[in-house]
Amino acid sequence: MPMKRFRAVLAIAVAIGALALAGCASDPDVGGLESRLSEVDGVNGALAYTTHSGGPWNIQVVVLLFVDDPSAEAVVATAQAAAPVLADDPASSGREVNVYFIDGDRDDYDGRSAAFADAIPVTPEIAAALGVTQPGSESLRLSADDVRRIADGS
Repeated sequence: MPMKRFRAVLAIAVAIGALALAGCASDPDVGGLESRLSEVDGVNGALAYTTHSGGPWNIQVVVLLFVDDPSAEAVVATAQAAAPVLADDPASSGREVNVYFIDGDRDDYDGRSAAFADAIPVTPEIAAALGVTQPGSESLRLSADDVRRIADGS
């Protein structure tokens, strides 16, 4: 009898492990998202990737928007212009999105690590202008509801 239980537990563990690995394999393709965000007024390129905070089934999208103007007003305007893209793209729609605004062109950076050094701070005032409550941060943290609300212009 104990051997049957061991086999059952082992089978369940293998199934859970397979599901966890499958979750990582099902990351959405962010290539189209990067391309569409690069077309937003004031954006000089975009970089997007996914993360899995809390587990492989928990997909968040991280976006770096390379911008012309680092002023607070321009950051707000860029976030408002990018929101419809984030709301409609299959890679980001319905997901939490962290947006970093980087002063410059995407081609100015070898990779995302180098770009993070030039991230424009997202002040509480910028977040409030977008209807988001958050302390100062390097990124604008948006829930799926925040993205949709900003995209709808409310």
